[in-house]
Amino acid sequence: MKDVSLEGHSMAPRRVSFDGGTDGLAGYLFVPPGDGPFPCVIDNHGSATPPGTTDLSHPQTAALFLSWCCAYLFPHRAGYGESPGTRLDVAVTAPRGTDEHDAQMSERLVSENRDVLSALDFAASREDIDASRIVAMGSSLGGIHTLMALAADTRWKCGLDFSGGASQWAKHPRIKAAILAAAETLTQPVFLIQPANDFNTAPTDEIGALLAARDHPFEARIFPPWGTDGAEAHRFCAAGQQIWGGSAKAFLKTYL
Repeated sequence: MKDVSLEGHSMAPRRVSFDGGTDGLAGYLFVPPGDGPFPCVIDNHGSATPPGTTDLSHPQTAALFLSWCCAYLFPHRAGYGESPGTRLDVAVTAPRGTDEHDAQMSERLVSENRDVLSALDFAASREDIDASRIVAMGSSLGGIHTLMALAADTRWKCGLDFSGGASQWAKHPRIKAAILAAAETLTQPVFLIQPANDFNTAPTDEIGALLAARDHPFEARIFPPWGTDGAEAHRFCAAGQQIWGGSAKAFLKTYL
């Protein structure tokens, strides 16, 4: 990793498409100035990226990683953003917190995670990306996908998990079990990140304890409160780069 100036560098991404889902997937790719191949961060979105959203590429997060000379890919899983497929609210109709919701969402997670691996295939195939230095990242539902993807494919170099499972930990035992199973088997270093006023910080504590018991390389940090409790705090990843950026940079310098 090296620092580069983004002064004069366009922060308009290129729209990309790649295999995955039923009819292909869409995403947005940012590439830093200079000559590649570059390490790449693949940022897995949460559930609040519905079809028709205007929150398409996360340039605010991309700028941070580009300043460290890392490419940044924001893929849209099937049924989200600009990717065709069944919407989440159509596939998962049971009320949150119910056993049926837990079952429906667990099934959905399996199919969605295949799209995360499709994004990895796409990034690894590009000449401007270093296939040996690709980072899995995500927040909320995307944080769950980060751990699941790390466990599913050893090509990932390391991972950044923001608030994965915070909304599901207390009342969704199937999802919690899937997250812990991924943490039991992943082989790459991972950084667990949450603000103290997130919905639930137990995921960071319990996953961290599991990784420590495995003597697995990881970092875990619960930052001071960010904004108001709950939903605003849960957006720490997308809005708090100036707070968590230094810690993430140190982690990547060690493991990327």
